[in-house]
Amino acid sequence: LRARLEDGLFFFHEDKKQSLADRVADLSGIIFQRKLGTMAEKSERLKALASVLAQQLLPDMQEEAQRAAQLAKADLLTEMVGEFPSLQGSIGRDYALLDGEKPAVAHAVYEHYQPVRAGGQLPASLLGAVVGLADRMDTMAGCFAINERPTGNKDAFGQRRLALGLIHIICHHKLHLSLHELVEQAVENYTDKVILAEDTQEQLVNFIRLRFENDLIAGGKKQEVVEAATATGFDDLTDCLARIDALESIQHQEAFAVLAGSFKRIRNITKENQETAVDPALFAEEAEKQLFSTCATVQEQVGPMIENRAYSDALAVLLTMKEPVDRFFDDVMVMDEDLAIRSNRLNLLTGLGNLVRQVGDISRMHVE
Repeated sequence: LRARLEDGLFFFHEDKKQSLADRVADLSGIIFQRKLGTMAEKSERLKALASVLAQQLLPDMQEEAQRAAQLAKADLLTEMVGEFPSLQGSIGRDYALLDGEKPAVAHAVYEHYQPVRAGGQLPASLLGAVVGLADRMDTMAGCFAINERPTGNKDAFGQRRLALGLIHIICHHKLHLSLHELVEQAVENYTDKVILAEDTQEQLVNFIRLRFENDLIAGGKKQEVVEAATATGFDDLTDCLARIDALESIQHQEAFAVLAGSFKRIRNITKENQETAVDPALFAEEAEKQLFSTCATVQEQVGPMIENRAYSDALAVLLTMKEPVDRFFDDVMVMDEDLAIRSNRLNLLTGLGNLVRQVGDISRMHVE
């Protein structure tokens, strides 16, 4: 033990001869991935991506985000990490503090590795979260860009772990950001390195969505509730979680179960129809007039609720459509022989479906 401690002290004194910032240029001597270039190139991408995220989430600390991203991998070149690999990030923070870097920057260098494993500690600071998100997204985007995607037991870069880390950081800090925009930015950073497949961005978003769904289901959420929310929108993960919670809170109400069944019928009837323009002059039955009127009222009420992410309140209002929907299906023949009347009724149902899908595809929650 004494020998190891003496080695550590020697390496520490050697490392102090050069600042962390001065080591950044030498990252060009470390290969990140054969097709994706060096750690120096990764650091530049990391800096760019962290800057974009900070602009959205932490505008007053954009400079600190860039600095932390630039220094994040520099301790890979220290004697301490070379001898004691488990100190990666930790010794980077200590050296950054000794170099006189801002404490927030130094702690972000340490925190960007968190969580190290499933269920591990998450970054406490938003700055550390920003750099951590940028690092994980850059690695996944690069792997997907060269078609190095997880299959079966093959996951050389630990992308499943990286995706879960990204998800948990976003949800822990309740961050509202566009996953599609983040993926697009990360993938575009590789355009000068590789020829990208057209579906690279879509495949990466789908990969993260599946990790998100599986993680929630494994944690006790019902599959049909999770998929009802993700099926209608998977871009803002925090927003998606709010919709899942709202759907979960209302799913056991009898009125909701009936309404979910009606919307499964609506989905089946309107699956080929995209239009929503309705002409009230073509209404022939009182039930369709009432449904149209109810839809207009409900849409006006739930609009502000959805905008403010008050999804439970929105669902409570949407439940008031149960009776008009039931009466519509009892009294109205949707597939009328008159093509104009038929199209008008399909458009009415399509608009109704779109209204409800702002919270989730509740037809997926219908149990026969």
